[in-house]
Amino acid sequence: MLPVTTRLPRSTGATLLLHVALMSLALMLGSGTAAFTGSNLISVWWPAVAVCALAVMAVPRGWFLAAAGSVLVWMTLANMLANRPFGLSFGYGLANAVEALLVALLLTRGRRRVRLERRRDVLRLLVAGAVGAAVASVIASVTLMLNGASYVGGTPVLTSHASALLTILPLALTSTRGAEQGPRWQLLAQPVALAVAVLYVFWPGHTLPLAFLPMPFLVWGTLLYSSRAMAVQLAAVAITVTTLTAAGHGPFAAVSAQALGPVQTVQIFLITYAASILAFATGRDERQAIAARLAEREQVLRGGLIEAQIGLVIMHDVSSREIRIVEANARAAELLAGEVPITTDDPSVEVLDEDLPRLEVSLPPSPFVAALSAARLSPLGEWYDQFETRDGRQVELFLTRVVRGPGEAFVTAQVVDVTQRHLADAAMQRALADERAAAARLREVNRQKDDFLSSVSHELRTPITSILGYVELIEDETELDAEQRAHLAVVERNARRLGVLVEDLLDLGAGAARNERDSGTTDLREAVQQTCQELLPVATARGVRLEVPDVPALLAAAARADVGRILTNLVTNAIKFTPADGCVTIATRRVDGDAEITVTDTGSGISPDELEQVFGRFYRSAAAEESSVPGTGLGLALVRSLVERNGGTISLDSDGATFTTASVRLPLVRH
Repeated sequence: MLPVTTRLPRSTGATLLLHVALMSLALMLGSGTAAFTGSNLISVWWPAVAVCALAVMAVPRGWFLAAAGSVLVWMTLANMLANRPFGLSFGYGLANAVEALLVALLLTRGRRRVRLERRRDVLRLLVAGAVGAAVASVIASVTLMLNGASYVGGTPVLTSHASALLTILPLALTSTRGAEQGPRWQLLAQPVALAVAVLYVFWPGHTLPLAFLPMPFLVWGTLLYSSRAMAVQLAAVAITVTTLTAAGHGPFAAVSAQALGPVQTVQIFLITYAASILAFATGRDERQAIAARLAEREQVLRGGLIEAQIGLVIMHDVSSREIRIVEANARAAELLAGEVPITTDDPSVEVLDEDLPRLEVSLPPSPFVAALSAARLSPLGEWYDQFETRDGRQVELFLTRVVRGPGEAFVTAQVVDVTQRHLADAAMQRALADERAAAARLREVNRQKDDFLSSVSHELRTPITSILGYVELIEDETELDAEQRAHLAVVERNARRLGVLVEDLLDLGAGAARNERDSGTTDLREAVQQTCQELLPVATARGVRLEVPDVPALLAAAARADVGRILTNLVTNAIKFTPADGCVTIATRRVDGDAEITVTDTGSGISPDELEQVFGRFYRSAAAEESSVPGTGLGLALVRSLVERNGGTISLDSDGATFTTASVRLPLVRH
């Protein structure tokens, strides 16, 4: 039989076809059952109502009311085919329609599909069957009174409908998942034994009170067969018992009609049997599903435990002198060689707790055992340690302790091999020490270089001063011809050039004392104008224009001599790298509370990857080398030193082709 769900069928045609097929079956069952009762107004058993409920549940929930209307028509026709009057047939059809609708609504409430898979599903079926049968009995009683019948009791309808719902609906709603397969002889013997027991109890002429006898065989079946198979057996028992009891046979035939009557009594018997067996079967299905999920989870966990790249150990800490190893993977046995054996080889073999391998507790304890002892004293039951194993490996150990009982606990240990990381850390420490030593040596070499430059510069300053003094003396006190004066001019020019170089070297290598910022203030307008006046002849000689936009009145908190040397170096550099007919622009402005001086030329520019390198001492850019521009590579290094000494910053910007801009920011005097 097809399972009934609340999901929308694939098409409207398929839905209607299934509904019509089920109602046709209900018509045959209803008319046949009603005809079987002969002149009785109420049938002894009414399986058609269960098929009607299935027909309602076969359509989408939104169509339930229309399906109930269909049940009303079909069931009215079924009763009329059994020669019942129209009024009685219509009332019974209405009872069937309302009952089927209520059962369908209760079973499908809040569910995507109706299945008997858990014990609470059986409880829901019992409630739905009881409510539906009770409402049907009330409508049937009212129908009988309206049609002049003297019978107004609703018990026969209640029992016959409830037993039919509990024995017929499970045929479509139970699972086909089988139980654990037993021996083949049991699969054959159980249905035979059940049939023999039922026939023995209800065989014509037997009146022994042995109605309980079939129950053990049904329970036996729940251990062998699926819930669907047990529903079939229940339906077969219900049909057999009802038929034989209605014919006057079996232990219920002698029940007094003044009480419930034999047929009603047997329906109560069937309801009890159905509720019990369905609860057993669905409980078994539920346990099987839980066991399957647990087995899958255990398999995953065991697989992860065995194949894990870290060592995992699960222990039962019985006392300070006894620790039992429950599980340990190969990695743990490898890292803790000699202490922990592998215990996860065959999970199918059950090992008693007393038979588990013990962890050897010796004196003095090993680092692993010592960590376990420390975890006992930890208030959180957690511990971390790092130690060297017996074979020289460095491992990290993470312990988690969960108290099981007085003095007992389960302990999980994660053992991670960190030997390579330990070696890498040691290598890094050695490299860091070497780097620090190298840095110290470089600092010492740099200090010696600065001392050397300072010493040499001081030694050079005196002879250069003497050369310039004697050149001036010769020019002033000796009559020279034009050629001689030209020769002296060359000597003077180169002596002064050498003097500037010596001064630069002194500024760069004079030591920490020179790096202290000199106090003083500088009028930037005056400093820019003076620098331009001094360098105008040089620029004119090279065919380069000097442009100075309006300079605002700004007072920088910087030494006047330092600002002058900064401007001189920057403008001189710009002139040297600017071709004839080019332009050098010196601009000054206020930016965020600082003074910014920019020197922009229209030369060949500096490559972007060289913008930071040009501040290095003695560095010469590729453009300077290609153009054979004279220089020592100390100018920008000196400028940066002077700017930073006065609390400012300097940066370069260039596209590497058409321009270069040097930007200097100096703090302004705060009023």
